[in-house]
Amino acid sequence: MNPVLAAADVATVEKAWASDQGGDRGTWPLMEAAGKAIARELEALVSQGVIWVLAGKGNNGGDGYVAAWHLDQMGFDVCVIAPLGSSRPGSDAERARQRWLSVGSEQAVLPETAPVVVVDALLGSGQRGALAEPLAGMVAAVNQQATYRLAVDVPTGLNADTGVTEGVVFQADQTLSFIAFKPGLLTGDGPGCVGSLRLETLGVDATRRATSMDLALHGYLEAAPAWPARLANYHKGRFGQVSVVAGSQGMGGAGLLSARAALAAGAGKVVWHTTPEHAQAALAVQPELMTAAPDASAVSDSAILVLGPGLGRGSQAQACCNALTGRCPSGVLDADGLAWLAAHPRAVPGWVLTPHPGEAGALLGLSAAEVQADRCAAALTLSKRYQAVVVLKGAGSVIAEAGQLWFSHPGTVAMATPGMGDTLAGWIGGLMAQGFSPLQAAQSATWWHAALAQSLASQQRIVLATDLLPLIQAAQPTSPARDH
Repeated sequence: MNPVLAAADVATVEKAWASDQGGDRGTWPLMEAAGKAIARELEALVSQGVIWVLAGKGNNGGDGYVAAWHLDQMGFDVCVIAPLGSSRPGSDAERARQRWLSVGSEQAVLPETAPVVVVDALLGSGQRGALAEPLAGMVAAVNQQATYRLAVDVPTGLNADTGVTEGVVFQADQTLSFIAFKPGLLTGDGPGCVGSLRLETLGVDATRRATSMDLALHGYLEAAPAWPARLANYHKGRFGQVSVVAGSQGMGGAGLLSARAALAAGAGKVVWHTTPEHAQAALAVQPELMTAAPDASAVSDSAILVLGPGLGRGSQAQACCNALTGRCPSGVLDADGLAWLAAHPRAVPGWVLTPHPGEAGALLGLSAAEVQADRCAAALTLSKRYQAVVVLKGAGSVIAEAGQLWFSHPGTVAMATPGMGDTLAGWIGGLMAQGFSPLQAAQSATWWHAALAQSLASQQRIVLATDLLPLIQAAQPTSPARDH
């Protein structure tokens, strides 16, 4: 799992690293390593043509100047554009700039010669708020270029901590991030502008240093998480029961999607508590499902619950939510279950909450826009307030528990379709029934939900929730080692 740190915490790690090295070199070796990494990245991409390096006057610009120098030494045609002027005297960035000026020149405006690559080393992780001129116009013009665009650490115009963009943002084909990923790269507007994302640690163990300094260390689930073990001598009783209490009149599809996802994820028994007409329809679509009455008294105390998709908000639904969350120790609250919780706030330890931004706002007394303005803070506050695992859905879903965040596979806009959340809720419940903790289930289901949808998006413009069901069954992730 790759480390994720706020921009200020990365700066703290850099200073600690420099202090440990001794001498008077400061963080210059890190800037030199970053510039070399950029140059190596471009060496593999470019054979001929002009490379534009957009260089600011801070450390991000210093990385760009170092990259320009190394690219020049490799024989590339490099043009440095520095719209903000010179760097602070005595800084690492100015040292890098002066070295570049010993072999090349810089200019303040974009040249007429078209580039094959544009390197964005303008602002980096210190960017806050909307871009002012001349940067806004320059970034907008570069976005119109038919060229490959590489962002250094963070695309200019993107808030590194919140993932918010205000106005124009550098639209990268690739972002090369240093030391640790920044939260804003992984959620909110970040997935829409970073392109392919890669971490270059520069030889700094950010995880160890952040832990030793008690910094808020988070994680990026870049690799596929495991699923529960299924050994040869297991029978269906070992894989648990899910009770899906969902799907009121006219909303049967939500409950059916959740129940089918729980089955596809591997639950040994899935009972859909729904109306008789929905139960009849379920037999035609998924005969492996069991059905029962949609009231609390019919729900087994030993089952993992999926409570809320399409349940409705009438008095019977409200009474059901109240009874089951008080009686059952674990499950997933989604959709109308979250609306009930917002109206009757209480701690629900052992449960997973799966809100979209509007539902998260209701749970926090905020608007959806306020949630989106800082998705990380919203997820952490939700987890603390309700003492639960939280999956804040959206581009770059965020998982929160006990003050820590995990960022999942970014997914694809093709999955912005009805029923996706219902499917995710059932999937999480199915994994919990097989013995995964609420956090493990949330991490695994959220990652695979997005990754499988992205795989389909390479073949079709829109991905529906029902498209995912056969892929869930066919996926072959690594299983964890058996407990002894």
